Amino acid sequence: MLATVDRTEALRLLKIEHEAVLELINTLTDDEMTRPDTIRYGLYPDQRLAFKDLLAHLICYEVYTIEAINDWKIKAQHWVIDGIVEDGRKIHYGGIADRAHLTIAEQIEEVKQVYTTLEGVLATLTDDEWRDKAFFPTQKPMDLGGMIERIVVAPPRPLYRHLPVHIPDTDAYIADLRH
Repeated sequence: MLATVDRTEALRLLKIEHEAVLELINTLTDDEMTRPDTIRYGLYPDQRLAFKDLLAHLICYEVYTIEAINDWKIKAQHWVIDGIVEDGRKIHYGGIADRAHLTIAEQIEEVKQVYTTLEGVLATLTDDEWRDKAFFPTQKPMDLGGMIERIVVAPPRPLYRHLPVHIPDTDAYIADLRH
């Protein structure tokens, strides 16, 4: 796919996402973030996730995006480019399972590091790099920005917004936790 927004707009939208997640982290207590079965939307029927699990899920896509951008720069195709479609369920569950051992403090630290890294990587890309065409065969035209969208913005997510898929109304979510 080709990028649907330019790099500047993608970074602006991504920062909105990051600020929303960080605001929730700063609002919730450790108990609220680790309480199981509090995420109600955008999950598979067998999942009973805490906010901590959701953090792991959200950032796994951003970690893969960073890896895929780095691979793109050295003309290597990261597996997630095709895996996002073929192995979406595996990625969904895997990001959570891979981080299950982390404490809430460790998970929050990883979130902050990944956010800083991805924003930094996007900020340093040039507009020409953003529109750089895929060097590998694709069914439809793809550029670097489109590859990034394919991973970070996989449907049904709004453009560069993943949190609202799982917590559409943060005020209602917080109120539900605290009632």
